[in-house]
Amino acid sequence: MAINYYLENNKDSLEFVYKNLLLWFKDKQYKVEGTEADGIYLIQAQKVGKIRTVLGTNLAFKVKVYKSNDLTNPPEFVVETSTGKWIQNIAGAGVTAMFFGGLTVLTGLAGAGWALVVENEIITYIEEELKFKKIQKSMNSSELEPLGISIHSSKKENHYKAQNNSARQKAILKADQDLKKLKAALATNILTEEEFAAKKQYVENQIDEYEIEFIIEEKLIRFQEAFTDGILTADEFEAKVHQVEEELRHQVIDQRLEQEKEEVMIKLRAALDNGILTQDEYAQKLALL
Repeated sequence: MAINYYLENNKDSLEFVYKNLLLWFKDKQYKVEGTEADGIYLIQAQKVGKIRTVLGTNLAFKVKVYKSNDLTNPPEFVVETSTGKWIQNIAGAGVTAMFFGGLTVLTGLAGAGWALVVENEIITYIEEELKFKKIQKSMNSSELEPLGISIHSSKKENHYKAQNNSARQKAILKADQDLKKLKAALATNILTEEEFAAKKQYVENQIDEYEIEFIIEEKLIRFQEAFTDGILTADEFEAKVHQVEEELRHQVIDQRLEQEKEEVMIKLRAALDNGILTQDEYAQKLALL
């Protein structure tokens, strides 16, 4: 999922972007539906034809256009993209069904590169064709540590390369966004306290999975371009997607285990230095790692 901010050109900017994105998808032979609810514009688009078999018959690209909460002059609006299941009767389902709960960054491995290509094309279209200025928003520590996870003090984050750090930050931010939706559902009595607690725990446990998905998403764009250009067949594309997914999943999991092992070693060393463990006890526990 991506969130991009743009400056409004006039009071009808959101509706203008919404209507033009509907036409953009139709021109590219997508099955597309849209609706507006409480000032929020929703679009879902589904690829038809041969590629649909590869992506999955129920996979849709989602776009949400709404006003930013930031007080700026001129005001800003947000274009939020994600993937998920095609929703029947989008007008009746509304915002909750489209964008709350159950949507991960990717829905099906083969959709990863496709979604990233569509997302980049939309961003370019809004900037270059519709002439809206994109605003760069930096992610600060207050945005990235809502779940009590520090990107500065955590020693294990230093083990990641720049790409993995970026994916980790995106994963934490994604979890924060999911958590905010849960809090809103709790406040409006959609969820009980017990349901909220269970879903909150699930979201917090999903951070590693989100990170893996973001890294996969970044890796797959070159395969998607090759598939779109006819260099790869559908079967070759899907095989490469699965290969990359498996390799990256093992890589991230191995890195995480190594980081956890190092943290345990640091604690054991501290216990030894403070006289909590003897040298023999320290050696025994170290051997078990």
